[in-house]
Amino acid sequence: MNSIDKLIEGLNKEQKEAVLNTEGPNLIVAGAGSGKTRVLTTRLIHIINQKKAWSNQILCVTFTNKAAKEMQSRVMTHLKGGSDSISWLGTFHSISVKFLRRHAEALGYKSNFTILDTEDQKKLIRNIVKGENLDAKKFSPQLIMYHIDQWKNKGLLPKNINLEKSGSILKSILKVYEIYQSKTKDLNAFDFGDLILFCVKLFEEHKDIKEIYQKNFKYILVDEFQDTNFIQNKWLNLLVNDKKNICCVGDDDQSIYSWRGAEIKNFLTFDKIYKNCKVFKLEQNYRSTKNILQTASSLISNNSNRVHKELWSSADLGEPVKLNCYKSGKDEAQGVSDIIEHNLKKKYSLNNVSILVRAIYQTREFEE
Repeated sequence: MNSIDKLIEGLNKEQKEAVLNTEGPNLIVAGAGSGKTRVLTTRLIHIINQKKAWSNQILCVTFTNKAAKEMQSRVMTHLKGGSDSISWLGTFHSISVKFLRRHAEALGYKSNFTILDTEDQKKLIRNIVKGENLDAKKFSPQLIMYHIDQWKNKGLLPKNINLEKSGSILKSILKVYEIYQSKTKDLNAFDFGDLILFCVKLFEEHKDIKEIYQKNFKYILVDEFQDTNFIQNKWLNLLVNDKKNICCVGDDDQSIYSWRGAEIKNFLTFDKIYKNCKVFKLEQNYRSTKNILQTASSLISNNSNRVHKELWSSADLGEPVKLNCYKSGKDEAQGVSDIIEHNLKKKYSLNNVSILVRAIYQTREFEE
């Protein structure tokens, strides 16, 4: 038995089904700690090993560069020189840059375009605000960048936005957006939000270019699908060919980026958009004790807008989950510090203790 066969044999029944069913649209609903990265990586290895596609005929999209590097490393370890690296494995943005470098001229840009960082954007917006005689305090770069980003996540360039019933502030921001896009084009530059938006524009306006990639990508794999926004989902839909070999992995219960434009309906309606979609549920949790799982599951079950799943674990029952309520952040920091000092310090080093917070500013009181 070779290493790839061993890899597949090491999966549980549901994981194995999700790996081996490679054809057609697939949605893998992967509960927390259920081994989704392992499944996605093994599926990628299996497709190449079975010679269903060459490595450059697979589009694999992750949400972070770190995840892409880890997946690339795992794939190369198991294929051991039997394949080149997966050239189309990366984030939505990094793959979009590759498309745009090849086809910038079709959009009226040069292939040596620059990518603006946040500071570049702020500087450009400040200059536009000044040039339009707008109040710099009322029209901060952060406010304008927020609205521009929201519009781009929805696939809207200035000419596509109708603000007839909106107030004067939003109309002024739209004017800044219009000038901003004109200036970035003069600079032969894209900002982060442009990268995906202009790929969608490229594929919509140039069907011959779109068809090149539809023919090339025999399989499309997507990680963290619950966090995709409107424009990312449209980007994917434009690249899917007639075979509909798209496999999306995610967990609707872990969707936390709606503030950034993520649309959970992409996940919840996937099986309606792609007919004959096979749905696989990964429900065995390898990370937590039974008490933790039962507590989490009883809470999340109150959310009606989700795919039903029953997480379970073969781990021990574990210690009961304790809930402490405090009047203030300071009281909370004091209470948690007391628990660490009086109970955990006897058994564990401080390196073995984690404090999870919702926002970075909450760490300050704990540090003090």
